[in-house]
Amino acid sequence: MIQAVLVGKNQQTFDPVARVLQQHPVVVSWIKKGKTALEHITDTRDKGRAADLLITDETLDDMTGRALVEQVIMISPMTSCVAVSALSEKEFHETFEGLGVLMQLPVKPDTADGDALVACMKKISLL
Repeated sequence: MIQAVLVGKNQQTFDPVARVLQQHPVVVSWIKKGKTALEHITDTRDKGRAADLLITDETLDDMTGRALVEQVIMISPMTSCVAVSALSEKEFHETFEGLGVLMQLPVKPDTADGDALVACMKKISLL
């Protein structure tokens, strides 16, 4: 089973994507704060089962999505990261360059975005 961690202030934002992911062998964990997500990822890694996928909102209560991605790749480099962002494609690329972000999701992702994520996950053999 793939372990996915969705991090954001509003769970409803991720519901369409989560529903698509749950149609596959994916277990979804919902976390509101970046610090809590880091603790969860560290804990699961230490127990021998690192998170496979992180989806983070653009802005969290305690850090930015970019800051969370930077910290996740340091503690769990095999975790694939996806970021929700309102940035243009060019700005997103410049902001997240070098962090290995799998893809950008729009601010209000829908099931089509979830399908695109699943296709991307299949391309890199995550699913």
